[in-house]
Amino acid sequence: MFFAKFAIPAFNVYNTETVMGVIKAAEEAKAPIIIQVYPRLLNEEVGYYLCPAIVAAARKATVPVCFHLDHGPSELEVQKALRWGATGIMYDGSVHPFEENVANTKHIVEICGSVDVTVEGELGHVGSVNDDAMEEYTD
Repeated sequence: MFFAKFAIPAFNVYNTETVMGVIKAAEEAKAPIIIQVYPRLLNEEVGYYLCPAIVAAARKATVPVCFHLDHGPSELEVQKALRWGATGIMYDGSVHPFEENVANTKHIVEICGSVDVTVEGELGHVGSVNDDAMEEYTD
């Protein structure tokens, strides 16, 4: 099996202009990309319009494009992302106790597996700019 020596960048988008800009840059670089959406966009009206635009842009692109949910906090956002064309899911249950998070992540993997969509799970806290203190990270 051949493994290329490069990374595939992921870009969060929030409107059609950012989708188009990311796709154009990827095509100029002749590089595959991951286009991500924040879960709040799926819960706001913008997601209803943005997700079909991402899918259309990905189909038209001359480079491989993955459409990924970034840090989906619940099954609701996961289901919306799947319904609207996501090809990858990041489920983030890190706010829950570890055992509950593992069970929830397993459930999300089962849902996504039924439609051949892969899942990334955040089982521990990796930190964010919203943290009061820089401690308590996952090991």
